[in-house]
Amino acid sequence: MDHREPVRARLRRWYVPNAVYFITCVTRDRLPVFADAGNILLLRDTLRRVQGLHPFGMRGYAFLPDHLHLLLFVPEETSISALMQSVQWNYTRNHKRAHGLATARLWQRGYWDHVIRDEDDWAQHLNYIHYNPVKHGMVRRAEEYPHTSFREYIRRGWYGNVELEEPVLVLTGEGCEP
Repeated sequence: MDHREPVRARLRRWYVPNAVYFITCVTRDRLPVFADAGNILLLRDTLRRVQGLHPFGMRGYAFLPDHLHLLLFVPEETSISALMQSVQWNYTRNHKRAHGLATARLWQRGYWDHVIRDEDDWAQHLNYIHYNPVKHGMVRRAEEYPHTSFREYIRRGWYGNVELEEPVLVLTGEGCEP
């Protein structure tokens, strides 16, 4: 009989100081928590508050009904594990308070992360984030979905041809480097 712990429990995060991380968090049982605009506002507020506890730089995001994607710059003094634990724990606490719930398990265990390696990797993951609502059939075009950083990238002139069904990132402005 095999008594080893599950593979997931043995995995250790690869921490790279001053790196950009692509993060995916999924709600428990794919519950559409973020289909409610009020819950998205609560998530945004939670992220701002957690940023005061565990500094990070938001580089991109998409909040879909049952999951979220983040592209975060994580400085040397911040642990990605502590940061994400704080986001999930604080959002759950705030959600329970806002909805008058005594208990709630809102998240699948853990989260998925990937350290961005270079400019091509950066562009691929940012495009993935912004195109995700189209991929899931929520909208026809990325700019139609309000809960991503896509519109901010357009406003700043950091995207190329937005007439494409799937946008292609063109690094054209200051401040958009990975």
